[in-house]
Amino acid sequence: MTPQGTNAEAEGSRSAPLAERLRRLWRRRRSGPAFDIATADGDQECRLSTVEARVEHLEAQLEALQDALYRHQVLVEGNIGELRSRTDPEQMARDLSDDARKRGL
Repeated sequence: MTPQGTNAEAEGSRSAPLAERLRRLWRRRRSGPAFDIATADGDQECRLSTVEARVEHLEAQLEALQDALYRHQVLVEGNIGELRSRTDPEQMARDLSDDARKRGL
């Protein structure tokens, strides 16, 4: 027996249960109950209200995400502004001079 034959047999044995499950699902779907308009209207209202609730939840989550991104951006801009002012050549020269005076250099 070659390694290729073993691999093919292993793949066949793994795919057989999956194929059987798919056949059963397909049979159930084909033999399922016919479409009933009376229950579909009630079901459609229920589904619509569920979708509306989900959309409201997603909108709230999106707003929260936008707020968090805005707060983060403000924080980052503040940090960058502070770093720019601290690394300004004139400011660095003053800070180094002050440090040298304090240390007695």
